[in-house]
Amino acid sequence: MKKFYERPTQVMFADIDHPGQWLAGIAYGKDIICGCCGGVFEIDEVIEFSDNPTPIYEYEEWTDIACEIVGGEPPAGLRITLLDETDEEESDESEEYEQHYFKLDEGEEV
Repeated sequence: MKKFYERPTQVMFADIDHPGQWLAGIAYGKDIICGCCGGVFEIDEVIEFSDNPTPIYEYEEWTDIACEIVGGEPPAGLRITLLDETDEEESDESEEYEQHYFKLDEGEEV
């Protein structure tokens, strides 16, 4: 698994704070910049703390990242489901901020 990206690459990656859920962003250097929240995640941490054996999937071609964040097409060969509100806990985040999560559809190949 790649731990360093020499060129910016669109990826879907496991959300280590919400097991089984996925986010989309840009991998560059040793980090992934989340396309939804703008947070920076270290690739090593995503790999180490993910409950998924393949915690990062690369897109073969660039796509409209806005579409991917809200449930667009996943990387080739994967199927995903956009999850509804997943966490009803109180949050420090603004009510205007909306987080979108994905889950991989197990056992389905495109």
